[in-house]
Amino acid sequence: MAEIGTLVDLLLFYTLERSLFNRMVCKMGKNPHQVKATIALWLLLEEIGYHDLIRTIHSRHEKAIDALFNESLLCLECIKSTISIETTALIYNFPVFYLLFNEPMNQRFSYYNREFMYKRFMHIMGTVCDKIFGERAAIEVDMSGMRPVPLVRVAIEEGSSPTRKTNLNPEASEFYPRQIVPKEARTMFLTFSKGYPLSRHEIVNFFTSKWGGVVEDVIMEHTRPGQNPQFGRIVFTTSTAMARVLNGQSKAKFLVNRKHLWARPYVQRHGGTSSC
Repeated sequence: MAEIGTLVDLLLFYTLERSLFNRMVCKMGKNPHQVKATIALWLLLEEIGYHDLIRTIHSRHEKAIDALFNESLLCLECIKSTISIETTALIYNFPVFYLLFNEPMNQRFSYYNREFMYKRFMHIMGTVCDKIFGERAAIEVDMSGMRPVPLVRVAIEEGSSPTRKTNLNPEASEFYPRQIVPKEARTMFLTFSKGYPLSRHEIVNFFTSKWGGVVEDVIMEHTRPGQNPQFGRIVFTTSTAMARVLNGQSKAKFLVNRKHLWARPYVQRHGGTSSC
């Protein structure tokens, strides 16, 4: 996503989100603070790979939006939780979300990924939602006040940069410093079918057999004895390895030992850096 420089740019970029906010607050009568937090969550889910989530929600009837809003509030409770919760207590599934994306989603997904999701949620709240939403309505753009940004050119005066001798080899290949790719940029979120879990060993073997030594780590949901995990994360050795797995798609679905596995990448879209 191109860097957003001014408040006007920010407001114009998030026009659809501002429209959805006004619709939910002014027309549906929802609490504006809860709506702001919910839209921040939806923007976060778009980063995880649920592409065009805002546009999809905006296109739905108020009843569907209301149901998704209620499911999202439950999700937010899990993300913000600072206490240990038994996964057996997180039994509520999100049926409307499942109908939209044909993929399992429930409270356990939010709780399992809460540390990562909370950091990004707070970042999006501070850098986007707090700036584009007011107390009772979205911030509007004053079109009459918009002005083009002049292109700044730096002129070098003749003779101001004298030629100096150098020991560098002009025939040498251009040097590019190695870029350290953060772990979150090499991470995919994993979801298993309920009742058909996969083990860490099965996941590592599957990806290794298809793409070679591309797996750095696999983190599974911690559950009580006798309870099956529903979620996990896989960290690849390189971002290019993850691109090979996705093969140009926004998400991937595999059949591993006759069990379904969904994999979604994390793609930061809302500025700033993640501290996780």
